[in-house]
Amino acid sequence: MWGVVKKDFYDTFCIPKNLLSNILGYLAMIILAVLMGQNRYMMMLFVVVCIPMTTISVFQMALEQDEKVQFDEIMLTYPVTKKEIILARFIDNFIYMGINTVISVIMVLGYVYLGKTVDIRTGMFYVAAGIAVSLIATAVFSIGFYLLGNKKGTILYVGMVIIVALFYGLSSRGQWISRIFQTDPRILTGIALILGGLLMAGSYWVCLKIYTRQHS
Repeated sequence: MWGVVKKDFYDTFCIPKNLLSNILGYLAMIILAVLMGQNRYMMMLFVVVCIPMTTISVFQMALEQDEKVQFDEIMLTYPVTKKEIILARFIDNFIYMGINTVISVIMVLGYVYLGKTVDIRTGMFYVAAGIAVSLIATAVFSIGFYLLGNKKGTILYVGMVIIVALFYGLSSRGQWISRIFQTDPRILTGIALILGGLLMAGSYWVCLKIYTRQHS
């Protein structure tokens, strides 16, 4: 199982095309953050929406490589069960979620101590909200990729990211999110994290059913 995880991260960070795509994606966010200056709503866009939504990219890039060489069929000849294969893909997501969380914390620290945009408590709350978004988005998109395959799944993924970003941008510069956050951060974050965890568990079960049916 851990061999599958290592292979997936090799596909993501050692294949030049994928490595370049990751570098350019994060570089673009850094440039935008610098250009937009001390903007609370842009910080929320990056930390709560953009960075968390990239969590599924390890799975997407691994799936792309698998489809190119039909590695799914080869993998089933190894001493690994279907459950372990699906679990490995979810472990991919959790590891990359951890990486994204570190990146979000670094970005928040920049906004807090360099930009004086928000206080550290508020910034860490946005990071927690981003983790919840990662869980929910990953659960949904994992099912989409297994159902639709890499190409159609990627179209769905990119389309949803654009829609969410536009919706955020058009909703009074994100002020509606601020009003939601003001209700009670602890309760709101707790509910979102619990929901994300439940969706991830359900997504694992659904993905396993889809994968088993496709390879039965």
